[in-house]
Amino acid sequence: MVRPVTVFCGKGGVGKTALSLAFALRHAGEERRVLVITSHPLAELALSVSLAGLKESHPVAASNLFVIHVDPREALQGLVKQNVGSSLLADTVLNSRIYQSLIEVLPGLKEVAFISRVRDLTVQCSGPEMPQGFDRIVWDAPATGHFLRTLEVARDFDSYLSGPLALLGKTLAGFLSDPSSLTLIPVATLEEMAVDEVIEMCEKLTGELGMRPAALVCNMASPLLGTSEEEWEKLRRTFSAEVTGSRDASFILERHAIERALFGKLRLAGGIPTHIVRRKAGWNSDVELLLDLAGRIGDLPGAH
Repeated sequence: MVRPVTVFCGKGGVGKTALSLAFALRHAGEERRVLVITSHPLAELALSVSLAGLKESHPVAASNLFVIHVDPREALQGLVKQNVGSSLLADTVLNSRIYQSLIEVLPGLKEVAFISRVRDLTVQCSGPEMPQGFDRIVWDAPATGHFLRTLEVARDFDSYLSGPLALLGKTLAGFLSDPSSLTLIPVATLEEMAVDEVIEMCEKLTGELGMRPAALVCNMASPLLGTSEEEWEKLRRTFSAEVTGSRDASFILERHAIERALFGKLRLAGGIPTHIVRRKAGWNSDVELLLDLAGRIGDLPGAH
């Protein structure tokens, strides 16, 4: 049985990791075994998001959540061992200077190895990371440029190789061209660079790669963003009249006007359904924030 992969992708710093973990926790709390694949080394991930206290406060979710880091170099070593019959010969290849040089200069090897590992995890019923199997997979993707390059290279890898690696390339091309394999969810915050980048990414995914995103997340948005234009204008006039001369109030009004304009631009990104995730004013722990997020992303594809 193949498990579809939910992929949170976009510019660095837009909250992909938090959304990936929140999405995973939502399912883990419903007694589904969930695997989160991260491009960040786990020690680095732990510095940015702490799951301390999850086991005590939500034992069911904690027992069903698994996080692994897929290192492209290690994945490539696994491919070599898989395609070289002799373990002695495989070790000789891996320790050779030629191999060490090739992995740095030959385009696409590490990217293909990474996608190959992701695919393997979708078809394996069990493994060392998940002895009892898993129900869902979430991929916290790297920043836009690296993510798109990984998809491009893996999709076209078979076009300029022969032998076992060409066969692998065909397998990965089939995996990436199957709409049921990956559920792509680009993420953006309402900053001009983030919005422009995610729109460009959606156009490339849909046009050049034939991989249409299932949803587009507008993350850390103002609570007022969901109001209609009429409601916003009424609030703006009332607010302006009450706080005339206040620099702080003027900044809030101006900032929200910018956010609304950027959100309007985001909604025109290829007709992809847009989901607003409002920013939280404050929280006592990362776990509290993630669980709050988990409760607010129930309308995303695959959240049920």
